[in-house]
Order: sequence, then C-alpha cells, then structure tokens
Amino acid sequence: MKKLLLFLLVFFFFGFLIAEEVQVGEYTIEDVTITLFEERDPEPEPEKEPEPELEKEAEVEKQEEEVAPETKEKPKFFYVQPTVGMGTGISFYRFTVALDADFLIGHTPSVNFYVGLDLDCRKPTFAYELLNPIVDFAVQSNGVVDIVIGGSELKSFGIWTSLGLNITYGQRCHKDEGCEPTAFTYMPGWGTGFDFVFDNNIVLKIGIDGFLGIYPDITLLVGYRF
Repeated sequence: MKKLLLFLLVFFFFGFLIAEEVQVGEYTIEDVTITLFEERDPEPEPEKEPEPELEKEAEVEKQEEEVAPETKEKPKFFYVQPTVGMGTGISFYRFTVALDADFLIGHTPSVNFYVGLDLDCRKPTFAYELLNPIVDFAVQSNGVVDIVIGGSELKSFGIWTSLGLNITYGQRCHKDEGCEPTAFTYMPGWGTGFDFVFDNNIVLKIGIDGFLGIYPDITLLVGYRF
C-alpha cells in the first residue's frame, strides 16, 4: 500500500512539473531523489571545406567566363597595312596607293587602340579650272579604334581618322593670266572611314579623303595587314 501511494505521489509530481514551467535541478520526495536536466538543441555540424581540386576547377571556370574567347589572341603591337584602290568625287576618279603604319597604345578585352601614320599617293585624272594636279601626296597622323570581332571570317572592325598635310604637285591657272609653272601646293589633309580586317588578314578600307583641302572624295581600297 505504501508503494502504491509513493507511485501515485511521483506520478502527480511529474504531471505538475509538465503543467508548470520546469526548472532544472534536484527534487527529493521522501527517500527518492529526482534530477531534471536541461534539454539542449543539437549543435550544428561543421560545414565541409571544399576539396582543393574542386576549388581550382571552379576558379578556372570563372576565369574562362570572364575572359572573352577573342582576347586569347594577343593584339599586334605594331602593324603595317599597304592598300591600293580607287577614289571618286570632285576628282572624278583617281588611282590611290596608301600605307598605314600604327603602334598599339592600349587595349581592352575587345578593343585595341592604335596611333601612327597614314601615307597616301593619289593620281587624279581631271583638269580642274584653277588647279591641274599631277599628283597628290598626303602625310597624315591617324588614330584607329580596332574592335575585335573574332568571328570565323571577320577578325576586326576598325574606325580610323587621319589629319595632316596634303601636298599637291600641279599647275595653278588663272582665267585671264593663264597657268603658272608646275609647282608644289600645300593644303590641309584629312580623312575618316572604316577598316574591315578578315581572318586571312586581307583588309577592305572604305572612307572619305579630303581632296584639294576641302572637297570630300570617296575611297575604296584593298590590301593586307602585316
């Protein structure tokens, strides 16, 4: 009977503890000692460190994504570009031989910047009323913004601008006094246009050149970039 009463007492004691806030500690009921322990959440497992090989592979993939495929080919520090072709406009039509020589001054992953010389020799085919040019020779400095395409056919697309001196060898004529002896005449020289550089380094140069200082002439040239 005594054991039954003790069992009921312990049973009601635990029910009381469950209904109220349970505090950690030791409790003694007659000759029975009960110890309550605080329940703790399990500690989180430490994160696994990535393996060195996986880290290297992820780093290489990231670098390949950041670097465009076309930038794998190092830009030329210096190039020479001879071209030949025709021009038309005020000059009616003219035979043209040109030479570009440019140095790399800077670049980004997709654009190369060049500066250098643009030398043109032109042979007009018309007799102008006040000036009969025998030959035109342009000495100009130029700047080129070369945009890397990296396609299967077109390697790059360049935007160029030239400014300098245009030397004309010919005769100045006057309506009443006739023509002066053949001599050199100096005028401003300028030009602007586009370079299409194909995968085999063949160049198509299209632009506008200044003729007799102020008149625009359309120019179409074909050449090779060394």
